[in-house]
Amino acid sequence: MTGADAPENILRRNSIATRFDAAESYDAAAHIQRRCATALMERIRTATADHPPASILEFGCGTGFLTARLADHFPEASLLATDLAPGMIGRAKQHLAEKAIRFHVMDAEHPDISGPFDLIASSLCLQWFSSRRDGLKRLCNLLAPQGRLMVTTLLQGSLEEWKQACLAENAPCGVPDYPSAQTVETEWPMSGVGSWEVLTLHDPVDSARAFLRGLRQIGASLPRHDSTPASTAALRRSMQHFDRTHSSVTYQIGIGTFVKSGEGTRS
Repeated sequence: MTGADAPENILRRNSIATRFDAAESYDAAAHIQRRCATALMERIRTATADHPPASILEFGCGTGFLTARLADHFPEASLLATDLAPGMIGRAKQHLAEKAIRFHVMDAEHPDISGPFDLIASSLCLQWFSSRRDGLKRLCNLLAPQGRLMVTTLLQGSLEEWKQACLAENAPCGVPDYPSAQTVETEWPMSGVGSWEVLTLHDPVDSARAFLRGLRQIGASLPRHDSTPASTAALRRSMQHFDRTHSSVTYQIGIGTFVKSGEGTRS
């Protein structure tokens, strides 16, 4: 098998789900996730001001940062929140028990639901896809005519401070090679028109140890597939280099909007 169905991709998705399932301290450490959800919701409100969505799909809902905002702003809409990790779905259900939200465990790269949806939204999930192009095509197929997909994801330049610290000490670095804005611009489906905006965020950190601990706490510590573990000595040198040169970590956030082609107007 090749592509998204390859055994190594299935194994990786299982590893991602396992790590997020175990992320009991997610809410306490997910500072950038909260800021991204807020930024995305601001743009969703603006984009849908004239045509509020009646049906919404969220993928990669996590513990519900964006989910809560969607439910509050669109109380009349049918909202389906999904995530690959059952543990995250369980936490989101607990946090949002009083809201009328449906939940479903789902691999968003291979959605097992049917549309159409007026809005598909997600914050900081797309970077985990094995194939963004294929995953986006499948998701956009679930949109109603003139429906919107609005997402955030990590772009080239994210976590650059840690990558440079590892490079300086000749230590392996598991940070993925995130795509450039130019690359993701080419990956939208042909069924509509998409665009990307780049937002730069800086997350203050007390130390490399605190930064790495935060990644583990939010379940985001899975290294890229071709990385090799650093030795204890190399890791220590990289951490010391980071502490000498940096007090924050940069995140380059891509905010993507896709509008599906189609006739007529939405209710």
